[in-house]
Amino acid sequence: MSATFEDLDAIEEAAARRRANIRRYARHPGFVIGTIGITALVLVAVFAPWIAPHSPTNMDLMNALAQPSATYWLGTDQFGRCVLSRLIYGARVSLQVGFFVVLISLSVGSILGAVAGYAGGWLERALVAVIDILLAFPSFLLALALVAARGNTLDSIVLAVAIAYTPRVAAVMRSVVLTIRPRPFIEASRAIGLSPWRIVLRHIIPNALPPVIVVATVSAATAILAEAGLSFLGLGVQPPTPTWGNVIAEGQTSITMNPLISLSAGLCIAFTVIALNLLGDGLRDNLDPQMRRNTGKLL
Repeated sequence: MSATFEDLDAIEEAAARRRANIRRYARHPGFVIGTIGITALVLVAVFAPWIAPHSPTNMDLMNALAQPSATYWLGTDQFGRCVLSRLIYGARVSLQVGFFVVLISLSVGSILGAVAGYAGGWLERALVAVIDILLAFPSFLLALALVAARGNTLDSIVLAVAIAYTPRVAAVMRSVVLTIRPRPFIEASRAIGLSPWRIVLRHIIPNALPPVIVVATVSAATAILAEAGLSFLGLGVQPPTPTWGNVIAEGQTSITMNPLISLSAGLCIAFTVIALNLLGDGLRDNLDPQMRRNTGKLL
């Protein structure tokens, strides 16, 4: 019976911690605003076929560069395509790039950084050298070179941007692992005979993830900016597939006749980046114990 009471106490304690975590996140305005913004964008992207008032690729040359109206809320481009519909469908490309870049960079960067930080010796020196070489190149220029070499399909763009931003995650993971490696529970894991890979996967990475997740969230924002920049330069996803970057590029030729084409696409990018940065700030403040204590004092 005592064991049962102990189990119930443990369950209640875990439930209390979960409720406290939920309240802490709910009280953080940046996290709440960022979450609402990203959720709204995801819903727009998922339900684009039902939300968009027109097809994003159908051309109506009789209504080219039409001003905003009840039919075309943001007007049309030089080919008579609905600007609002192209922005709605363009959210799909941007969010896909952001999601898959975070997924790849978080997975690969976490493993590389954890191995480099835990293994030490020649393996650490080799991995750190590769990370430093990649970090020496500006991320956007590296992505630009990789896309130019591989082609401008969506898969190539995701891979190129992920390769460009993975070294950031790996560098942060390594620095965190270096602080975790000498802790007693790691020494105890070695003492009971756990293999290095098991220690890395079961103990090192889970305990080092919080700051890395924050970096990955910010990387999603920079990845969306990188995709928009590549599309603007003509190296991203090619028209007629709409992306926010190529909408800006197409709108610059007629910016005096309908400035909403480029302006609205730029505002979409700005809104997404701000929402992701607010989300990252909220995660940092709630996952970092020191920041959590400071935030609790302010609240």
